Amino acid sequence: MIATSTTTAKATARAVRIWIEGAKLNTAGFTPDTAYNVMVRDTTITLLVSDMGERRVTKAMRNGKPRPIIDLHSKEVAEIFPAGTKVRVEYHPNQIIFTKES
Repeated sequence: MIATSTTTAKATARAVRIWIEGAKLNTAGFTPDTAYNVMVRDTTITLLVSDMGERRVTKAMRNGKPRPIIDLHSKEVAEIFPAGTKVRVEYHPNQIIFTKES
C-alpha cells in the first residue's frame, strides 16, 4: 500500500459523490487522462487502472500544473456509502480501494 486517506460521501441533487484528487492519485498510477474501471462489491468500491477502462481520470489545472481528479457520483455509491459516511481510501499501485471507515 502506498498511502491512505479519508473522505466523506456527500449527497448531491441526483446521487452521492466521493471525490478524491491530488498527488496520491499520481503516486498510485492514476495520472490525468489514465483509463480505469470501477468494480462495485457489497462493501467496497475498487478502481483499477486499465488500458480498456471505461472511465478516465479528469485533468484539472492548479497553479499551472496538471492535477488528477476522480469523481465517483452514482446511485451505486449511495448504496454502499450513504451520504455522511466516512470513507477510507487505500492507494495501491494501479488500484484504489474505498471502504467504510471503522
